[in-house]
Amino acid sequence: MDELQALTEAATELVSSQSGYAIKCQQKDDGSVEVVEWGDGITPPSDSDLAAKKAEKLTAITNNKYQISRADEYPDWGTQLDYIYHNGLDKWKTDIVDPVKTKYPKPS
Repeated sequence: MDELQALTEAATELVSSQSGYAIKCQQKDDGSVEVVEWGDGITPPSDSDLAAKKAEKLTAITNNKYQISRADEYPDWGTQLDYIYHNGLDKWKTDIVDPVKTKYPKPS
């Protein structure tokens, strides 16, 4: 899924200055991904430009996954504020924040 997202974002960015682009990307049965439609009159980027931009996008997606995982794991703000009110900031950090950061570490 990340590969498909990275390819779609890369292709879109590379032709966004051309009007009327209609990019369609898909994942093939073997798991690889490809652009199957660029839109009428669109000049596609070179394969090497597309591959380089896709690699850049894939790195960004991979590096930011921990943020999404953390956001999904934390309780809602109301629950966290109530916890802080009843237990203090230090307890909130050790009981709520630190376990999530340990579970989903920031990539180095």
